[in-house]
Amino acid sequence: MRYFQVDITDPKTGEILVPNLNGKPGYTRVARTTLLSSYTSLVQGASVYTPGGTNRAAQEFECDIPVTTAEASVSNGAITLHGVGLGEIAQAANLNGMNVAIYGGMAKGLPLANPQQAGRLASGQILQAFGNWIGSDQALTIIVKSLGSSPTSNQTTGTPSSYTTVPAPTRNAAPANLVFQWKAGQPLLTPLIATLSTAFPKYTISGSVSPNLVWTGADETGYFATLPQLAAYLNQKSLSIIGGYAPNADYSGVLITLDGNDIVIVDGTTATTPKQIQFTDLIGQPTWGQPREVQITTVLRGDIKVLDYVTLPDAPGTTTTASKSQFFNPQPGSQYASMKSGSIFTGTFLVKTLRHVGASRNPEGTAWVTTLDCILTGQPKNPVSKLPVLQRPNQAYLFHTP
Repeated sequence: MRYFQVDITDPKTGEILVPNLNGKPGYTRVARTTLLSSYTSLVQGASVYTPGGTNRAAQEFECDIPVTTAEASVSNGAITLHGVGLGEIAQAANLNGMNVAIYGGMAKGLPLANPQQAGRLASGQILQAFGNWIGSDQALTIIVKSLGSSPTSNQTTGTPSSYTTVPAPTRNAAPANLVFQWKAGQPLLTPLIATLSTAFPKYTISGSVSPNLVWTGADETGYFATLPQLAAYLNQKSLSIIGGYAPNADYSGVLITLDGNDIVIVDGTTATTPKQIQFTDLIGQPTWGQPREVQITTVLRGDIKVLDYVTLPDAPGTTTTASKSQFFNPQPGSQYASMKSGSIFTGTFLVKTLRHVGASRNPEGTAWVTTLDCILTGQPKNPVSKLPVLQRPNQAYLFHTP
């Protein structure tokens, strides 16, 4: 069954906002230690693994959430909840500036539903919330600030350390004042970790880049107002160092992304273990987007993140232990049979952009999907199960895991 969950929390207190609690109109603040959610498709106390845990009377949920690397330009995400009360509509403006975490995927129920693929789709700050009442439809729309924007030094995507923390986890409400000093002979990670840990002390920094990214010119100092500005600079510099004057088609450059409270830094030289996409996960066939880039559409899932690696199913007629695709052959002997019964693309890819699009009550299969824009990389050598942690925060907050 289609699963969604929206948790709206106050960044100053960590309390969660629950609508219509015990019949009280509007939002009630509750300690975050409870299992309550702001909005969910599950019955109270159930998880995505609970048989029959889906609430068939849950509100209709719609989402359009793009997630990408920091240097890329992306529009803000949006979710809409239908069937809300007048108290929620009246208090919609009070949600501006609050933190929000959005979860989605499939809960246990339908034969091909895989609850292990459910997870956090995105998290960030509510840029704007507004309610509307048209005919018999009462709806609440929430605009989520693009996750590619920059937090400032005293902001966090999780519960802050004090009540004075400024609520704006990924909104560029104030300059981040990033000072990056790269000295001759230094590998990239040394000055980069110093810069990020100073500006964003509440974030974990993890990842790995090529040891060949060493500055050879005169000492260079850069001043950046936002994380995307720094990310764009590092991507360009890393491409010129590795590729020189001739672009290296096999090298993506340094890429930075935000994942909850984690700043991830990679350049493709150290890969995580690829996640297998099964043929039954696909919605339609993968297709070329740009040179060396493939667009893949799957059932909505929260277990794949930006900068993860994914592997497409084996070619028609072949099946390995990892690729347990079910091959359907509706027209045996037809020249189109193999095209309809297996993925026409194979191989391993680096996920650069995700877009989660869903309408929980729309019966179409294409109404609950995740689209992945991926770079062809080939099978990574010596992949690691998890990227190494480079710097731990002075305070961490773990998002609720459904």
